[in-house]
Amino acid sequence: MASPRSNLSPEEIFSATGMSPGSPILSSLRSQATWSLLDIDDQLVNHNAALVSRQDHLVTFGGVMGKRTACWVSLVLGFSLMGGKAFSGDKVKVGLLPLVSSAPIFVAVEEGFFREEGVNVELKFFQAAQPIATAMAAGEVDVGATGLTAGLYNALASGLDAKIVADKGREWPGYKLSGIVVSTREWERGVRSIEDLSGRRIGVTQIGSTFHYMLGNILERHSMDLSQVKLVPLGGLKSLVEALSGGQLEAIFVAQPFCTQAESAGVGKVILWAGEELKYQIAAIFMSGGLLKKRDMAKAFLRAYIRGCRVYYDGCLVRDSNGRPLKAEAFSRVLGQIAKYTGLSPEQVVLDLSYNDRDGELMWDDIPRQINWYRAHGMLTKDLDPQSILDRSLWEEAKKEVGP
Repeated sequence: MASPRSNLSPEEIFSATGMSPGSPILSSLRSQATWSLLDIDDQLVNHNAALVSRQDHLVTFGGVMGKRTACWVSLVLGFSLMGGKAFSGDKVKVGLLPLVSSAPIFVAVEEGFFREEGVNVELKFFQAAQPIATAMAAGEVDVGATGLTAGLYNALASGLDAKIVADKGREWPGYKLSGIVVSTREWERGVRSIEDLSGRRIGVTQIGSTFHYMLGNILERHSMDLSQVKLVPLGGLKSLVEALSGGQLEAIFVAQPFCTQAESAGVGKVILWAGEELKYQIAAIFMSGGLLKKRDMAKAFLRAYIRGCRVYYDGCLVRDSNGRPLKAEAFSRVLGQIAKYTGLSPEQVVLDLSYNDRDGELMWDDIPRQINWYRAHGMLTKDLDPQSILDRSLWEEAKKEVGP
């Protein structure tokens, strides 16, 4: 029976791509684990991302592959107390993926902002977005930094004690974060627009992902809907590119650097950048109820985060009249800081510079829109009041304390 969330049944998904569950492309999700982890919610995570060498960091590693499949690499940031505020006794444990969209956190660490605010941060790197919410429910992380997916909203609707407090990345005009790539064969057949994709197989990472949401909304902007395309969830970006190259898909919705890599390899052509179609809060910072009860600590974390957002924005996101980065004084330094945690080269980081609000302010009005869309498409199992999962006052207080 076809899923209400996709017009293809599981069997049809495999047959649509010409693959069986044991196909090399799908099994690559597991085999690639020797050198990388594929984020189920869309991103490539490099094992080496946590290989950080700083004199004032205590670096430890640990892997957990349990029932939650929350593979993570733990980076304990044990800063020296000299030159900054004394740490509080408790660590603030942050669950995140080592992606460029996590740049403000990396910058806040490297610039010493958490140390100066007296926050003892422990970063835990996960392979996917959903296990972060699971870890928060189990008390294993205090802060989550990840994509706003149907899975996260369902967790909040089902009783996850947490609130969304700040921005962690947006689709925004002029910033090429993710896009739709059509195969070279389809391009040569004249496929140039979203309307030309009617009836074609479009690969996304998973049902309820940020890519699923963006595709549905972009189609609606063009007077189309998801029923007019064949949605094929394949689990990871690398698998999507391989399926496009092999002719199993006509188009894929992927993030940078996979868009430009596909073009460089002659695999496909980008026909649309999501940021030119939508202003969309793709990811956010959320905090556990336990941390929110420690108001001073929660605000200290946000103050450091806001400072990190400002350095990232001023150093990397300001553009000239032609849309090119102005490359401020901090540009190269910030690229190097991001590269340390993502396993990408600075040249690759430049391709993936996602938009962040300079003050880390969330697009507060976008959260209700997302919830309503997921509900309308049958992907929320319970009703969810958007205001019940937002804490705007915490961000406002932190921003005021940081100053202009």
